[in-house]
Amino acid sequence: MKDKALKFWESFLTIKDKLMDIDDLDDNLIDELLTNLDGELKKYSFGVDFILSDLTSNGRELIFTANGDKDFFEDVITLVENAPILDFWTITAFSKPEGKNAEIDTDGLTLKSIDLFFLPLESDTIKDKIGLNVGIRNITDYGLFLSTAYLLCEKMIGEYDAATLIDFFDVVELPRDYDNEGFLPLDYLPDFVQWKIERMENEKY
Repeated sequence: MKDKALKFWESFLTIKDKLMDIDDLDDNLIDELLTNLDGELKKYSFGVDFILSDLTSNGRELIFTANGDKDFFEDVITLVENAPILDFWTITAFSKPEGKNAEIDTDGLTLKSIDLFFLPLESDTIKDKIGLNVGIRNITDYGLFLSTAYLLCEKMIGEYDAATLIDFFDVVELPRDYDNEGFLPLDYLPDFVQWKIERMENEKY
């Protein structure tokens, strides 16, 4: 995969300046440029996509994502590890965590972290994973609520931690006495994940 990664970066170098100034291009040229970039990326790995950030005073960020599919995580890592040093470009592996107060809309369903709660589940036998029950009021379409709630959690804690830490995930009707049953505000999830990671690190020693 390293050879394929280097070939991708060779092609990227030929269009990086146009990508940096993409906001100044006509729509047709933008579509052509992004299609070209995606095509070169798919030659490297069909399971890897990219996110191009807005332009800032520091340049642009190019994020590579496996869309939560662990089968392609190594492809993302290899690609980023072999990236050249580029002025005004930040190359990032995996979608980054956005933290608290997150919101997502999928197929017309909008979920906000401030409105939801979660019940952390831990196993005595699988100590490096967590389970989550997300409590939601008035679940009408289980499949849609399940996928949207997962994407919201992934957005909050980041693609890598969501895929590698969460072993069980479900949505449930929020109980009336949710606080007595151990449910926490979903905005606590990033802190809980950080605590879990630190505890696992300490248990190694």
